Parts: sequence; structure tokens; C-alpha cells
Amino acid sequence: MLKHFINVLSWILGVCFNALIFIGLAYLVYTFALRGLAFGEEFSERIVYEHQVYDDIEFVLEQDTPVAEVAVMLEELGLVPDARLFRFERWIMGHSEDYTAGTFILNPNLSGTNINTRLRARPVEPMIENRITIREGWTQRDIAVYLESRGFFTAEEFMYVANNHDFGFRFLEDIPDRPSRLEGYLFPDTYFVSEYPTPEEVIYRLLGQFNYVFNFNYRMRAEELGFTIDEIVTIASIIEREVRVPDERPMVARVIYNRLDIGMRLQIDATVLYAMDTHLDRLLYAHLDYDSPFNTYRVTGLPWGPISNPGAASINAALFPADGNWTFYVLVNADTGAHFFTNDFNQFEHARLTYMPRPWEQD
Repeated sequence: MLKHFINVLSWILGVCFNALIFIGLAYLVYTFALRGLAFGEEFSERIVYEHQVYDDIEFVLEQDTPVAEVAVMLEELGLVPDARLFRFERWIMGHSEDYTAGTFILNPNLSGTNINTRLRARPVEPMIENRITIREGWTQRDIAVYLESRGFFTAEEFMYVANNHDFGFRFLEDIPDRPSRLEGYLFPDTYFVSEYPTPEEVIYRLLGQFNYVFNFNYRMRAEELGFTIDEIVTIASIIEREVRVPDERPMVARVIYNRLDIGMRLQIDATVLYAMDTHLDRLLYAHLDYDSPFNTYRVTGLPWGPISNPGAASINAALFPADGNWTFYVLVNADTGAHFFTNDFNQFEHARLTYMPRPWEQD
């Protein structure tokens, strides 16, 4: 009996001893990990500061922004090398609470630990509920004029910053040098900005929202279709300016793809209006020959770039067009914006002459 008791006691002591060894080793690994991260951060900062100097970046966080999304935003801006590593370091440090909403001043020279510390500290200024609403289909110039009307800054200041400032988003790296450089990427939505926002702050917010909406799955879908992000945004911008009936967005997208597939010019009136930088109720025959790389009556394929800033529905339609063989559509109800779709030119021509003849074709 005594022998049995001693065996049980020995087993219990052995388990406890092994557990203590495991806990001790885990603590040592944790401690060395913290010291290793601290040493690596210090070393990398010393290297960076000796060789490169970066400008400060205003980093704006809205309320209830998920930590994973914050990490991705930091990676996209080049503030941290890897979003997953940033989240791991944050976990190692035992920081589980959410970040405070507000504006923070960050710099690529900062280590991930220092960035995390700044984001957990008090923001440089509180979020003030100064609401702005960017409408779907507005152009970069429309947005500039709207923000000027709000008294923030002049339209020309906004246009200059939009066309010349480097905002650091990767999706902007491959777009060509166009007159309105950020056209298509200033995402329409309602935003809250500081009391006296700068053009940089507003533009960064709009670009950040585009980056959030045009997510990894969308980028993979664009690649699957064989189009670049810029080409998808261009198609979406055309849909945004052409369509008022929600269900027709994927149908117009299909018309665009069908025409591209057969090498047929898009011949879309909205591209002419954008090229002319004007708003007209009806185009004249002379307008269709307006010399511009945006005019799809003159150029084959897509226009030079986006002709508006599309919303989420139009981007989704561009990525997931409807099934159909249509190559034509024509407006048949000016009040509702409804279109007639067909792949028969004679049907299209009959509908066009019936519902929307051009001025020179009227009796």
C-alpha cells in the first residue's frame, strides 16, 4: 500500500516538475523574443536613419477599425514591411485593445513597435464630425469644386496635390501620367474629416477607402479576367456615368466586354462628354469627332483612363458582368434611365431612332 502511494506521489511530482520546466522554457522563449524584437527594431532603425529620411504621414483611423485592417493599411503605405509580422509583434507585446479613433503622425523610419505605441497613444487631434459626401460618378474636378464650396481650400489646391503628391498606395504605381491622375480612385462615400482638413488628408481618406473596397479578392478577379486594376476601374467609371437602373450595371459591363472582345469601338457618349470636360443633354454629330484619347468614338478599346469615380456597385459590375451576347444598348426612358439591349444592329438602330434621335436626324 505504501509502495503504491509513493509511486503515485512520484508521478504527481514528476508531472509538476515537467510542467515547471515547460513554463520556465516558455518564459525564456517569450523573454528572448521580446529582447530579440527590441534589438532588431533598434538595429533596423539605426540602419534606416543613417541611410534614408522620409516625410511624416497623417494616418487617420475611424472608430471600430479592425486591427487586421489597420495592419494592412500600414503595409500598403510602406509604414511596416509586413502586416502579419506587425500583428504578431503586437500580440507578443500583449496589446489586445483596439486603437483609438483619430489622426496620428507616422513615419516609415519608425519601427513596428514604435508605430504601435503611437497608435495606442492619444491622437494628435480628436476626430471632429465635419462630414463630407462624395457622390458616385463625380470627377476629380467635381470633387475639387465641392470641397472648395465647403470652404476647406481652393479647387486648384486640391487638383495640384492630387496630381503631384505621392500617397504611397501600390495600386497607383502603374497608372500613367494623366491630366487628373487620381481619377477613378477617389472613392465616393460619406466621410468625417478634421475641422480644417488639408487636401492631403481628404485625398488619403478617399484613396484608403478605395483600397479597402478593392480588396484582395477583387484584385484576383481582375487578374482572372485578364485586366489590370486601372482597366477595371475605367470600365466601372463608364458604367457609373451610363447607368441609373441598378440591375443594368452588369448588363452594360457585358456590352463593354463583348465589344472589346470583337475589336468594336465602344462609342459611348459619356466618354465624349468627359473628353470635352462639359455637361450636355445631347451630343451633336461634330462632338463625336472630338480629338481626345478619352473619346471612344475615335479610339479602339478602352479610353485613356477612368472618366469618373465609380462606387462599389459599378466596380462589382465591372468585375462580375452579366451573361449575354448584347453589343448594343440605347436609352428608352429618360425618366427612369432604362435601356434596351440587343445584339442586332437593326433593332438597335430602330430603337435609337425611335427613342433618342440625334438633332440632325429629327424631322
